[in-house]
Amino acid sequence: MTELNKIRVLSLEDMPNDVELQQDVLRYSNIAMDWKTVANQHDFEASVVSFQPDVILADFNLPNYDGEAALNFVQTHYPHIPVIIVTGTLGEIKAVQLIKDGAVDYILKDRLARLPDAVTSAVVNARLAEERRESNIKLAESERKLKNSLLDFVGSLASIVGLRDPYTAGHQRRVAELAVAIAKEMGLSEFQIEGIHLGSMIHDIGKIQVPAEILSKPGRLSDLEYQIVKQHVIAGYEIMKDCEFPWPIAQMILQHHERLDGSGYPYGLTGDKIILEARILSVADVVEAISSHRPYRAALGIEVALKEITSGRGVTYCPQAVDACIASFKERGFKFST
Repeated sequence: MTELNKIRVLSLEDMPNDVELQQDVLRYSNIAMDWKTVANQHDFEASVVSFQPDVILADFNLPNYDGEAALNFVQTHYPHIPVIIVTGTLGEIKAVQLIKDGAVDYILKDRLARLPDAVTSAVVNARLAEERRESNIKLAESERKLKNSLLDFVGSLASIVGLRDPYTAGHQRRVAELAVAIAKEMGLSEFQIEGIHLGSMIHDIGKIQVPAEILSKPGRLSDLEYQIVKQHVIAGYEIMKDCEFPWPIAQMILQHHERLDGSGYPYGLTGDKIILEARILSVADVVEAISSHRPYRAALGIEVALKEITSGRGVTYCPQAVDACIASFKERGFKFST
């Protein structure tokens, strides 16, 4: 039998002889106990709070407050405390119902030999459950800290780009806002949405390798300059590829200028070869770029941007992402922050 430190046993019982028998059986099995016996509702409910038992042994047949009522009280207010029903007689149907209602076991008074194993099992399982609960709390806290660290890290990367090119920094932030709205409209999971948000926030990180005079050039880029700009997706991928994110951040950066029909860059990927996150990001990227001011032209507005993705729906742009983007503006009232 598993050894336990001294356990606190709360007994709901009005027959002293029965209490003595239960104590003897447990002591014979070398179970060290602090024991408290109560026989009415008031004392029972008060003792659950003050005595803080490790296990409750509740007689099913008491005149004014039976084991079933006690079980309901514990399950409602202190479900972590195991309750074992101890009774003289108990029909099979009622026994099954009590187990369904939360009792961990039931013991017939003429078969108390099972009581030590039942008590040991109940206490051990309750303690393991409490350890799991505490571990889950610690894990959740660790995940929260990790998420905050990732957010800080991504924010720092975005700030680096912003130091060289304020336009790009604002562009990434606004694209992230729209990409998240699209992802939510598409019904993606919170986990996927978090990844899309982070990836969008730094999707142009590779532009830190593009000469500033090209990024801020007011006129049309030459073919050579445009080829240099196009390298930012590969540069961004190289920067982020070894970072162990739980999302495909590096692939989002690499693929956000790919198009369904293979007309994009850097590799001319088609269809589902482009990851969903990048397909969403590309739609948000195009809409923000067209609707906002660029160094070489004035803003063209939302309507022009939506017309562009509508004309390319299913050809260059993911149809689901396009539909979700249009719905975000037309039905949800989405607006870019300033």
